Amino acid sequence: GLVVNQTQVYFGPSSTLYPHENCYAGPNDTVDVLWKEGGWYYIEYPAGSTRKRMYIDENAVTNISGSVSNYTANLQTRYVHTADKTYWGPGTDYPQAGSVSYAETVSYVSPKREGDYVLIEYAVSGGKKKRAYIHGNSLGTSAPTTDKIMIDPISKEIFAGFNKPDEHSDYPVPTGTPVYAMCDGTFYFGYSWGKYTSTSPISYLSLGRGYRLIPDSGWKTSDGITANYIEYGHLSALDGYPTPNYVEQCPGSTHSNCYQITTTTLAQVHVTCGDLIGYSGNSGNSYGPHFHIQFR
Repeated sequence: GLVVNQTQVYFGPSSTLYPHENCYAGPNDTVDVLWKEGGWYYIEYPAGSTRKRMYIDENAVTNISGSVSNYTANLQTRYVHTADKTYWGPGTDYPQAGSVSYAETVSYVSPKREGDYVLIEYAVSGGKKKRAYIHGNSLGTSAPTTDKIMIDPISKEIFAGFNKPDEHSDYPVPTGTPVYAMCDGTFYFGYSWGKYTSTSPISYLSLGRGYRLIPDSGWKTSDGITANYIEYGHLSALDGYPTPNYVEQCPGSTHSNCYQITTTTLAQVHVTCGDLIGYSGNSGNSYGPHFHIQFR
């Protein structure tokens, strides 16, 4: 279809119940009409260098090729088992639309699922609601426990704890594997670096990129382990925070025997359990791609 005039679009099929966040389709945008719900079309439309999915008044769309299916809302109760981001379309290729919290009650807009992503409706500020997409694995049909149980930083499953006496674990995962916040807390995005000797002409990453998550009060593993802080290490990249160019490794040295260890903090951010922190890698004195966590 074609949206000739600039027209406001909404997060649901109503201009009063759903926000618009100053979003528009048109003028002269070619859009995909996905379905019709009452007097509204659900469309995918161009938005700068990306695309978004929103609702628009049916009268704003002309020159529709083919037929448009009608949809009657079938909202089914679901519960958020892993706090997660929502998106303007079915996947991370679309912009982030918001987020939902652990144990929050939402509605699945059945049967609207594409691949791993499902369309949900959830409450936002001002007494309004949004419809946006979320990874289906973040939801469940039963209410989760309200205990503040940490999640595994790779799989997002419930985290039982460590099998090592030093409460430390290395995950042998490929470079680029997403790494998440294990709990609500304050994350210090940064990198640890050092020198092999006092006269070394260059600096190198030591524990590498990552740094420190300080849990909010009450968070623990499923077997009751708590931490003053959780150390993240050897990431290839931090989400949203680039690092300077450093020598990645210093042969023959380890993190523990660096002549000098310095940690540079790039940002201090309050995160929600399940937020993306960065991507695993081989930065610092690491001998193969992996992700390091340690409770302190």
